[in-house]
Amino acid sequence: MRNAFRWIGIASFSALLLVSGTALGASGTTVDRTILDANGDNLLEFGSGEPYTVREDLAAANPAREQTRTPVFRPIIQLSDFHLTDEESPARIEGLDATGGTVDVNGAYRPQESLQSRTIDMAVRSVNSVRSPVTERRPGLTLVSGDSVDSNQRNETELYIDILNGGSVDPNSGDPDYKPFPCGYWPFTYPTDLYQGVRGGGTYYEPDGGGDGPGYSPSESQNFSNTGRHVATRDFPGLFDAANTSFTAEGLRYPWLAVFGNHDALWQGNFTGVIFPAPSSTGCLKDLDGNLVATDVVEPDQERALVSHQEWIEAHLADGDGHGFDANQPDTGYYSVLGPDSLRVIGLDSVNQDGLSNGIIRDDSLGEPDQFDWLDQELTAADQNGETVIVYAHHSLVSMNNTDIFGSGDQHCGLKSGASQTPGAISCTQLSQNGNESLEELFYRHPSVIGYVSGHEHNNRATPRDEQGGPGSFWEIVLASEIDWPQQSGMLEIFDNQDGTFSIFRTVIDHSPVPNVNNTPAATPDLTNPLHLASISREIAFNDPQGSTGEDGTSDARGTLEDRNVELIVEK
Repeated sequence: MRNAFRWIGIASFSALLLVSGTALGASGTTVDRTILDANGDNLLEFGSGEPYTVREDLAAANPAREQTRTPVFRPIIQLSDFHLTDEESPARIEGLDATGGTVDVNGAYRPQESLQSRTIDMAVRSVNSVRSPVTERRPGLTLVSGDSVDSNQRNETELYIDILNGGSVDPNSGDPDYKPFPCGYWPFTYPTDLYQGVRGGGTYYEPDGGGDGPGYSPSESQNFSNTGRHVATRDFPGLFDAANTSFTAEGLRYPWLAVFGNHDALWQGNFTGVIFPAPSSTGCLKDLDGNLVATDVVEPDQERALVSHQEWIEAHLADGDGHGFDANQPDTGYYSVLGPDSLRVIGLDSVNQDGLSNGIIRDDSLGEPDQFDWLDQELTAADQNGETVIVYAHHSLVSMNNTDIFGSGDQHCGLKSGASQTPGAISCTQLSQNGNESLEELFYRHPSVIGYVSGHEHNNRATPRDEQGGPGSFWEIVLASEIDWPQQSGMLEIFDNQDGTFSIFRTVIDHSPVPNVNNTPAATPDLTNPLHLASISREIAFNDPQGSTGEDGTSDARGTLEDRNVELIVEK
């Protein structure tokens, strides 16, 4: 699990420098321009670029550092929380998230989820053409920080990998030739529609017009009356069918690493397959009405089977790369790789395989009996060898509090204090007091760690972590998701300032340079154009009545200026 960057040979740095795309002098990032609703009309447009905010929370910025700093490796791309969704799957429980229903669990349904394969492809195309606004260099690596799929299905997992690798992909699911009894036999005959997921019916979004559920209407006043949100979701006739047609994905031009998210490992990101048996996900009965009763017939598909921890890893090993995972240890979801300039990247498995959405580091989980001790050993060696370390996982330190209610196993939270996600379970504070060191405390002991990178929260955040009197401090860097507003990627670039400090430049990247397919209420987009489909996805996400856009009293998932384009100073 302590490997060299073997995948650097995939593309030489000289080749990366010749990649066509953004012209020299324009970075293709939000430093140049942003995308936002500037006038409150629920449509998106370009806004001014956002320069870097210097954060001196952990160390003072030397005014002369621009003349002395040298880069450590190349810029690193971060992609997170794709939530690639098989929206036609019987395993979906959209009815729990219907705004007009009796139960409201945010995240089980999103009006833009059918477009996610196109959104991911457009995010890939955007980071392929990006340049560092600081050095104008191309990236050299991509970190995919989990929740790449939405519900632990095999077809979702294979599709996300195929999109990142590039080539012809088919986001549609359902096999009309698969007839597990009684499916396919009267009265369970299959529909012939291309799209067979939820829509309209007074419950969900209907892009073809009419029948929208509460909050999904083109009328802002109607949505406000129903949900208290000033949103308006435009109609785009034919959108669901267009979203389910085959296309050619560009594929990442940089090597990529991956880690588990809770949605990658658990059904709906919360439950083990024992609770929801795989045959139900591969069958033909689905709840299309939002009443939580699966009586509607859709095409079944064996590829919708839920995958095990090892099967998910093996899917990444199948293309010959592994994306960080080791073929000699196919049950191990964590790894450590060393690249040029003594930069070490460590990927962790933060999922609690027993269930629930938040994370934990458990030393009795599956094939990973010693992840925390192993991490301590890796960081000790990195300290001794003078390496610079970035640790990344899916869960933020704040959300790594999924402790066992029985207090069993060797559990390690993200932070040294705080309550458990589960009422009645042992708290992170108590675990720390009992000697179960948190990741925060571990990182303080190892000055080689300068950054902890994650997703899960679906918002941009940069938080200094410092223990007075301790040997180390570091930055916690959290990225927004590619499924919810603002659908952004990130770029990290590390510099040795040659004055006892490092600078970590975090830059936010918007996908699709089309903020709005048409500035009229009756949009006539080209639904064969990938730029338009991704743009529509972002607009719908912005107008999701459950979205965090900074409007109507909600927080803004973009974060503040101190979370987005920032230069983070940290001591060496």
